[in-house]
Amino acid sequence: MLQLARSFIAAGREVHLAVLLGGGPLRGEIPDAAVVHQLTHAGHAKGFALAWHAFPRLVSLMRTVHPDAVLSTMTGTNLLAVLACKRSHARVRLVLREASSLINARGFFKRKAMRWLYRRADMVVAVSRGVAEDLRGLGIPGDHVHVIHNPVDPGRLRHLASVGPVLPSLDGVPYVIALGRLTEAKDYPALLRAYALSQVRHSHRLVIVGEGEERANLERLILELGIADRVLLAGALDNPFRVLAGAALLVLSSRWEGYPNVLLEAFALNVPVVATDCRHGPRELLDGGSRGRLVPLGDAAALAHAISDEIASTPFTADDVVALHAPQIIASRYLAVLDCGT
Repeated sequence: MLQLARSFIAAGREVHLAVLLGGGPLRGEIPDAAVVHQLTHAGHAKGFALAWHAFPRLVSLMRTVHPDAVLSTMTGTNLLAVLACKRSHARVRLVLREASSLINARGFFKRKAMRWLYRRADMVVAVSRGVAEDLRGLGIPGDHVHVIHNPVDPGRLRHLASVGPVLPSLDGVPYVIALGRLTEAKDYPALLRAYALSQVRHSHRLVIVGEGEERANLERLILELGIADRVLLAGALDNPFRVLAGAALLVLSSRWEGYPNVLLEAFALNVPVVATDCRHGPRELLDGGSRGRLVPLGDAAALAHAISDEIASTPFTADDVVALHAPQIIASRYLAVLDCGT
């Protein structure tokens, strides 16, 4: 969303960012020309309580700013945006961006709310063909769903990789990396078991960059597998791109995704990838496995073989894939959807 904001500003648009909470590691990446509106200071609130605090401020913001178009992302925020637009009676084009497989929206009432409220937006952007199929399966009309992939800016990533922090604990040892929050969706237990089975454990360390509620469970599993001296849980990094760029391989072990940015980022930094064939995104991004190895979900043995085989294979570049995701190209597709009817 911040990359899109930068591109919209470059295209001469006035951009306002309505954020639920104002802090976080991405605060410094907000473009100077964007106007930021913090919707709530209820830092302790989550889920429905957070939405309850944010809703009246969002309605007021719609009435004050009078935007021509609103772009919202993430399921809960999308539902909030639809209700706020209706409550404010704003004449605004509303576009919702759905970023993840509907496996992530498990609750009956959430899916029912999506089926009812997403229809009331002018358009729903799905980040992959798989997510678009999910939405159509939910009952969103096919002509209401538009697929637009995520952007990646290789020049910016290479700059960030040149100035990012190093991890002294690696001390020049080659490593395999996984990058993402420590959550159920990322299935790091499968990755740890695969790493413990692979021959790569003797030549490469495993670095997992991210933080989350699964840390304690992962620490226990690392001890059980006897790989504590080979695995580094590096925590969250504001700028992880030097660490990513220095990796021999990126592994995505997710149970579900939407269109995983980390694969694009690895391509932009010429890091080979191995990914699970999860819903959705990896198969689409890796062209059915021709641009990186795909393995079945939860199959530690298959993942171990894929990691070893990919490290031993001849590296390749994916400049053509990266070029198709250039920020200017993706932003122009979003603007075409946002401008329609204005």
